[in-house]
Amino acid sequence: MPASMMQLSLDGVTGLTGVREGAQRRWQNTGWPDHRAEQWRFTRLSGLQKMDLRFAESVAIKAENREFSAAMPDNAAFLSFSNGVFDQASLDNLPKGVKASQLDGDEVTLLAVAELVPQSHPISDLSLAAMTSGIHLEISGSVEIPIVLAFTGDDNSLSAHPVVSIKINDGASVVIAEWHRSNVGLSAPLMAIEVGKKARLDYAKVQQDSAASTHLAATGLKLGDGSIFDGFQISVGGKLARLETHITLAGENADCTLSAIYLGRASQHHDITTNMNHLKGHCLSSQVIRGVLDDKARGVFQGKVHVAPDAQKTDGQQMSRVLLLSRKAEADAKPELEIYADDVLCAHGATVGELDENQLFYLASRGIDAQTARAMLISAFLDDAIDSIKHDGLSAMLRPITTAWMTDVDLNSAGEL
Repeated sequence: MPASMMQLSLDGVTGLTGVREGAQRRWQNTGWPDHRAEQWRFTRLSGLQKMDLRFAESVAIKAENREFSAAMPDNAAFLSFSNGVFDQASLDNLPKGVKASQLDGDEVTLLAVAELVPQSHPISDLSLAAMTSGIHLEISGSVEIPIVLAFTGDDNSLSAHPVVSIKINDGASVVIAEWHRSNVGLSAPLMAIEVGKKARLDYAKVQQDSAASTHLAATGLKLGDGSIFDGFQISVGGKLARLETHITLAGENADCTLSAIYLGRASQHHDITTNMNHLKGHCLSSQVIRGVLDDKARGVFQGKVHVAPDAQKTDGQQMSRVLLLSRKAEADAKPELEIYADDVLCAHGATVGELDENQLFYLASRGIDAQTARAMLISAFLDDAIDSIKHDGLSAMLRPITTAWMTDVDLNSAGEL
């Protein structure tokens, strides 16, 4: 796929049919959003037009699981992507209760993916059309071993577009982690997840790409009757990163938690965008967002909770708090509620503040050095977000990353703490 991103064209991607052809056509008609697009006004993509990237093709796969394993729950099964291309050999690691198949050529599953992911969205259309690798996982029963989707890469001239479809059957349960430690120019993963009736998914996403990478992710989830989704995202890498998640609570009594942390320094840009769509009644959604920004970093949180007329007894909560460590850092928050039902309990809020000088002075008076005191206060600020994670293995996996950031440890070694 030799098409250049510089021309914002998929003309070089040929032979597409069905769903992928439709995605290609939409992308060619719209391209990257500009400053007039409301959902992108805080995150400008004009820099992408200056990048001369090529789509990843068949590349050598490297076994890089070792760098993830120390921080993961015990006995995790790794499914590896290198430069956006899936390593077929990693299918040997599939635990009992998990089946895998290829997406390319499976028009039925591709159609389901296109319906789950964000609609009329640049990443959905681009990654479906330029899909470097696509896999579908079907989960049955209780999967005891955590599954890690490990994304690595070493070619900054590449544009990587992996697509992953996950179907969790009724009554099933699984723990999945999505970990990105890549050095590609553009990483644009597309995730489509369906959680069946009374099924459970414990989920974590770690965006820890190199400082030279751009990470633009789009994820779509659909929750069935009585299902539970306990999700968490952390964004610390990349020069520009946007983690966008659209969740549809399509069954009654669905329970959804989606919390996030972003940590930025230098001139990094982190964007957490969520869309929580309550279609049925008696559902719960909760979002706890925490950001810490230093130097000239910028952070964005856009969170929308939509409650349909039939979604009575909805409880939708979202709260964003940001800590600025520098007067040159910038935080933007745009929480929204759109409610068409009259019997609901919904709330949102956003705050931006600085470290408390009185607390720093108190710790210093007790003999604690300035760096340690600073790290202690930041850790306390982040704790309620991490504490929202119910799966002990996932929360233990994430704490070394925040610790490494607070103590200025090289992010490339954080997963080995």
